[in-house]
Amino acid sequence: MEKLDMYCKSLDEIGEKIIELYEKRMNMVKLISRYKEEHNFPTHDQNRENSILEKNLSKIKNEEYKKHYKSVLNGFLEASKVMHDDLKSK
Repeated sequence: MEKLDMYCKSLDEIGEKIIELYEKRMNMVKLISRYKEEHNFPTHDQNRENSILEKNLSKIKNEEYKKHYKSVLNGFLEASKVMHDDLKSK
């Protein structure tokens, strides 16, 4: 049980780092959304999303994890789109 507690504590610490990075990411999303709106750029760029996915997948060393990464990235992208819509409605 001690080993499991150690693993869970480590996972919690990683989760905290992910939250910190997520908040930084969403701050950038706000800046990008405002810039796109001010310059009449489209919100959604499928080419950019495909490029991000391809680039990031190539950085994942463990092949077993690659198949799950797409859902993680899609979650981030969906949250970004929702935030953009929220900012537009303000």
